[in-house]
Amino acid sequence: MKKFSVAILLVLSLFVFTSYAASLKVGDKIGDFKLNDALNDKVYSLSSPEFAGKVVYMVYASSSSTDDNDHVTAALKANKDVERLKAEKKYAGLGIGNLKDSAVPNFMIKQIAKRKQKSSGSIILLDPDFTIGNLVGAPHKIATSVLIDKNRVVRYIYSGKTPEANIPQIIELIKKYSEAK
Repeated sequence: MKKFSVAILLVLSLFVFTSYAASLKVGDKIGDFKLNDALNDKVYSLSSPEFAGKVVYMVYASSSSTDDNDHVTAALKANKDVERLKAEKKYAGLGIGNLKDSAVPNFMIKQIAKRKQKSSGSIILLDPDFTIGNLVGAPHKIATSVLIDKNRVVRYIYSGKTPEANIPQIIELIKKYSEAK
C-alpha cells in the first residue's frame, strides 16, 4: 500500500510539474490558434489581419466572472495614446471566453461576449476546449491577461484580477512595442 501511495504521489507531482512547465513567461513566443468569435462565428487566429503585425492585449476571462479585468479595458480605452495606436492599426485588444469550465450555459456566455464585443470594440473569441488556456498555461478558472508584441513574444502575463498598479506598465508596454520597428 505504501508503494502504491508513493507511486500516486509521484504521478500527481509529475502532472503538476508538467502543467506548470507549459506556462508562458515573459520572453516566450506564443503559438497560434483558431477560434470563432461571439458575434459572427467567424474564425480568427493571431495570423488574421486583425492581429497580424500588431501588439495584442489578450484577456482570457475566468469561468466564474466575466468582468475581472474590465477595469484594465476601461483604462486602455480611456488612454489617448492607446486609442491612437488602435486607430493606426498597431494595437488590438482581444477577449477570450472560456466555454469549457463555466457553470454558466454556453448560450449565456455567448450573449455576454456579444455585448462585451460591441461595448469594447475588441474581438471576443469563444474557447470551447481550453485551447488558449493550454496555449498560455492559464489556470482553468482564473482570468489571465497576456500582452504580446508584433512578433508574438510575451511582454506581460498575469493570472488573476490585474492590480490597478499594473495598468500604467501595461500602457507603457503597449506604447513601447507598438512603436518598435
